[in-house]
Amino acid sequence: MADIPATAANSTAAHALTRFGRGYTSLVGLVGLAILLQGIFAGVFVEPGRHSGALNAHDVNADVTLGLSVLAALYAIVLLRHAAPSLVTGSLVLVALLVALVAIGHAITGSGDHGLTSLHVPLALLAFGQTIWLSVRERSLRKAAA
Repeated sequence: MADIPATAANSTAAHALTRFGRGYTSLVGLVGLAILLQGIFAGVFVEPGRHSGALNAHDVNADVTLGLSVLAALYAIVLLRHAAPSLVTGSLVLVALLVALVAIGHAITGSGDHGLTSLHVPLALLAFGQTIWLSVRERSLRKAAA
């Protein structure tokens, strides 16, 4: 199924993207900002055993980031699924990445083994990249539908 169906459905897709696309991109932008904050919080507690406040902030912000990504995915599913199925798929991929990141983060703090950090950090960068792709994709679909 193409993102913007041909003929009569074009006006419906264009309307959905015009009406709801910016709200979706705003949610995805908040997820990207939260991921960026994760890196800042992580940079403060790089030395194990120090800066427990930053570690707590990193933990809480991880839950906020995951919650925002779930909200963005639900928004895409409910309001954009017919106009932009690629945004739905991309949002679900972002949620899966963040679930993996949260699980790995809890494994790192729970065991005290920082060996998983070499997986955690690249996944975080991939998740951040996914937010950029989703924002650019939404904008290009909205522009094409106009």
